[in-house]
Amino acid sequence: MAVTARKYNPGFLADDELVESFCVRMHEFESTIEMLRECTGSANPHRILIGPRGSGKTSLLLRVAVELRRHADLSSRFFPVVFAEESYEVASAGEFWLEALSRLAAQAPGREDSDALWATWEELRTLRDDRSLGDRCLGALLDFADRQGKRLVLLVENLNTMFVDLTDPEDAGWRLRKTLQTEPRILLLASATSRFDAIDSPDRALYDLFRVHTLRPLDADECAILWESVSGQRRAPGAVRALRVLTGGSPRLLAIVARFGAALSFRDLMDNLLQLVDDHTEYFRGHLEGLPAQERRVYLALADLWKPATAREIAHRARLDTSKCSAQLTRLADRGAVEVIGGSPRRKLYYLTERLYNIYYLMRRTRGPDPVVEALVRFMALNYAPDELKDIGLRIAREAVDLDTTTQSLHRTAFTRLLALPVIEPYRQQLLDVAPPEFVEASRRLTTDEARSTEPDLQAARALFKRAFSLAGQNRLEEAAVVCEEAVRRFGGSDSAEVLGIVARFPVYQAAILANLNRMEEAIAAYNGTVRRFGSSDVPRVLYWVARALNGKGVTLERLNRTEEAMAVYDEVLHRFEDRESADILIQVVEAFIRKGMVLEVQDRWDDAVVIYDEAIRRFMNSESPYVLDEVAKVLVRKAQALRTLERPEEAIAAYGEVVSRYADGAPLSRSEVVASALVGKGGLLGVLARLDEALSTWEEVVSRFGSSKSTSLLRVVATAYLGRGLILGIKNRHNEALAAWDEVVRRLGTSDVPDDLELVAMALVDSGMTLFGLNRPAEALTAWDEVVRRFGASGVPALCEWVGTALLKRAAVELEQQRYGQAIVTAGQVLERHGIQSLEARFPAHLIRVLAMLRSDDVAESEQEVAAILATLPDVDVPPTAVLDALKMVSLAIGPERMRELIVGSPSAGLLLPLTTALELEMGIEPRVAREVEEVAEDIRRDFMILRKGGPTRA
Repeated sequence: MAVTARKYNPGFLADDELVESFCVRMHEFESTIEMLRECTGSANPHRILIGPRGSGKTSLLLRVAVELRRHADLSSRFFPVVFAEESYEVASAGEFWLEALSRLAAQAPGREDSDALWATWEELRTLRDDRSLGDRCLGALLDFADRQGKRLVLLVENLNTMFVDLTDPEDAGWRLRKTLQTEPRILLLASATSRFDAIDSPDRALYDLFRVHTLRPLDADECAILWESVSGQRRAPGAVRALRVLTGGSPRLLAIVARFGAALSFRDLMDNLLQLVDDHTEYFRGHLEGLPAQERRVYLALADLWKPATAREIAHRARLDTSKCSAQLTRLADRGAVEVIGGSPRRKLYYLTERLYNIYYLMRRTRGPDPVVEALVRFMALNYAPDELKDIGLRIAREAVDLDTTTQSLHRTAFTRLLALPVIEPYRQQLLDVAPPEFVEASRRLTTDEARSTEPDLQAARALFKRAFSLAGQNRLEEAAVVCEEAVRRFGGSDSAEVLGIVARFPVYQAAILANLNRMEEAIAAYNGTVRRFGSSDVPRVLYWVARALNGKGVTLERLNRTEEAMAVYDEVLHRFEDRESADILIQVVEAFIRKGMVLEVQDRWDDAVVIYDEAIRRFMNSESPYVLDEVAKVLVRKAQALRTLERPEEAIAAYGEVVSRYADGAPLSRSEVVASALVGKGGLLGVLARLDEALSTWEEVVSRFGSSKSTSLLRVVATAYLGRGLILGIKNRHNEALAAWDEVVRRLGTSDVPDDLELVAMALVDSGMTLFGLNRPAEALTAWDEVVRRFGASGVPALCEWVGTALLKRAAVELEQQRYGQAIVTAGQVLERHGIQSLEARFPAHLIRVLAMLRSDDVAESEQEVAAILATLPDVDVPPTAVLDALKMVSLAIGPERMRELIVGSPSAGLLLPLTTALELEMGIEPRVAREVEEVAEDIRRDFMILRKGGPTRA
C-alpha cells in the first residue's frame, strides 16, 4: 500500500505515518539509536548528519524522535526536543537556548509543564543581555530535565545555515561547545546540508565535537524500497537503476518522481511533467539559489550542456576561465551537486548528480512546446524501463490519429525522439508498424540526418580499428597501441552512441596488447581508463566494453598473482552489471562469476568456489538469452569439477548430469561443446569410481550424440570418449573392442597438428601396445610403441616427449623380458638421452631397466653407474617400488656388500635404505646400532640374499 508523499516536510506527518513511510536510511537510524542506548556516562556523544537538501536528514531525525517517545527504555531516559527545519530567529547563543525552550514548551508532555515553560519563555524573551538570556533559558531546560529524570535530546536542522546567520559565530560556538562538553543532561543531534568551517577547522569552536555521519545517495536497493513505499508499485532492476540516475539517489526527488504515472496518454504525461515542475519549482529554485553565484553559473552551464562535459566545455558555456571553472566544479563535486563520471585524470568529465535539474532548467530556460517535448522524452528515458517506453510509444502513435495539426506535430516530435533512444532499438520496428506514415517518414529523416552527421567519425573510427588490428597481426604491437590511443583522443568525446560503441573497444584492445608485451601495469592503467571514461554511459554496447575492461583487468591481476585485487574487480563487475538486460553484458557478468570461482580454486578455497558457481547458476539459469545460457552451462561444468576435487563425487556427477539434461536437446554448437565436456567429465569420474557399466554408457552417449560432428573441438571430445571407452573395455577383458576404440582415436586425430589432439593419439597407441602385449602379440605391441616414437620423437611439446619416453620404456621392458639385454640397455638409454623427457616417472625406470639388463648380462662394473643414478633419484620418488629394492639386492650380491654399502652411504638415499645397509653390514660381520624394527627388516633382506644366491643373481 502506498503511503502519503509530502512535497518537502515530513514534519507534517503524524507519528504513525512517519514510521510507516520511513523505509530507507535504516542503517543510519539503527546506528543513532544504538549510540543513544550506550549513552550512560557523564559525556554525551553528539552527532551531526551531513547531506544535501532532500537526502533524508529531516525524516531521519524525526524518526529518531518518534523512537525516543515510543520505546519504553528510551523514553524513560530521553526527551526529544525537535527544532523547526529553519530556525531563522536564532542569531546568538542565548537565542539558541531561547529557541530550545520554546520548542520544549510546545512539545512538553503535560499541560502544567507546557504552561509553565511558556510563561518562562514569555518572561525571558524580553532580556537584552545575551549571556543572561542563555544562562536562564538553559537553567529552565535543565530544571525540566531534572523533574523528568531524563536527558534532553535536541534535534536541530541545518546547523550550518544557523551558524552563517549568527551575529558572532565564534562567541556562540565556544559557549555552545562548553555546555555540550560539560552538561550531561543535553545531547545534540544536528543536521547540515554540507560541511562548514565551524566543525572542520581546528581553530573553530565546534571542531571534533560531533561524530560526523555523511548521508550518501541511496543505492539501487534502497531506491527500489522507497519507490514501492511511495507509489505502491514494484519496478524492474533496470528501471530502478535509471531512477537512481534521474534523481541522483535523492530520497526527496525519488518520492516526487514516484507520483509520475506511466499508464497515461502522451498529453497527460506532458501535463504531468509541467505540473511536476510547477509544483516543485520552489524546491528546484531553492536548490539553485542556495549555491554561491559563481558555482550557480557553472552548475547552470553544465545543466544546459546536458551531456558529460569537460571543464573546458563548461567554462566556454559559462564564459569563465577554465581554471576558475575547475575550482567551482571541485566545490560542486564536494557538495554532491556534480559528479565526476569518466574521462582521465587530465580530462575529467562532469555531470549533474540529480538529472531532474537538467529537465527543470531546460523547461524554464526556453519557451515553446519543443523544449517540453525534449524534456519529457529525456525524463521518460531515465524514468521508465524499455518495455514501458515501448508502450508509451505505441500510445503516442495511436493517439495521434484524431488530433489537430499542432498537437499531432508534438506527438510526431516525441515519437521520433523516443524512437532515437538506444534502449528502444529492440522495439523499433514494432513501433514503426503502427505509426502513421508521416511519423515513419519523420523518423527516417531524423535517423538519416543523425547518421550523416556521425558518418565521417564512424568511418574514421572503423578505419583506425582496422589499422590497429592489422598492425597487431603483423606483430607491430607498439604501433597498434599508439593507434588505439589516437582513436580515443579523437573520438572519445563523441555524442554518437554508434561511434562510442566502436571507440570504447580501443583502450580494451590496447590493454590486451600491453599485456602481451608483458607491460602489465600499463595494461591495468588502460583498462582503468576505459572504466573512467565510459563507465557511466547509458549505451549498452559501450557498457559491454566497460565490462570487458574490468574482466580483462582482473585476468591481468591474476597473472601478477594479485588475486585479492582480481576478485575485487570481478565483484565490481557483478555489482555494476548484474541487473543489465543486454545479453552481451550479462555474458561478461557470468564470466566474472567464473573467473572469481577460478581464483578461489587457485587459493584452494573450493567450497567458496562452489558457492560462487551456485550463485551464478541461480541468477541466470532461467535467462531467455541462449548466449547467457551457454555461459551458465560452463558454470555447471566448473562446479562439477570443483565438487570432484572436494571428493563429493555424487554431487559432481549430478552437476554433470544437469548440464546434459538442461542443455543437450537442440543445443547450438557452442553449448554442445559444453554438454560434451560434461559427459566426458562424468564418464571419467564414473571410471575412477569403478562404476564401469555407467562409465561405458556415458562414453557411448558422447559418441552417439557427437560422433558425426565436423566441429574440431567436438572431434577432440569424441576422441576422448573413444579413449575412455577403450580403457573400460580393456578392464572388462573386451580387448578387441578396446583396440578398435583406440584405433578410432588415431583415425580421427592422427592428421591433426594440435598438441592436445596428438597427446590423445599417443595415449591411444601406448594403451594399444600394452593390450597387444597382454594378448601375447609382442611384435604388434612393439609396432604400436614404435609408432609413438616415429610420430612424436622429434616433437618439442613436453607432454608428447613424455609419451615418447613411456613408449620407449615399454619397448625396453619387453626387450628385457625377451632377454635382449643389449637392446634393452640401448632403448632405455634413449629415454635418458632424449631432450624433453624430464619426469622422474620416465628416467627412474630407465635406470632400473639398464641395471637389470647389465646384471643379467654380467656387466657388473657398468651397473654401478646406473646404481649411483638410481640412488641419486630415489629421494624424489614417493615410495621405492619393490622392483627397485630387488634390483639393489641383486647388485649387492654382484658387486659385494662392502661396495654396495659404500655406494648407498655416499648417496642421498642413505636414510631411505637403512634396512638394506644394515643387512649389508650384518653380511660383513659388523654389529649394527639400529632400532630393533630396522634390524628385523634387515634379517628379512638377508633371507632374500640366500634365495638369490641359490637362483643366481642374474636370473632373479
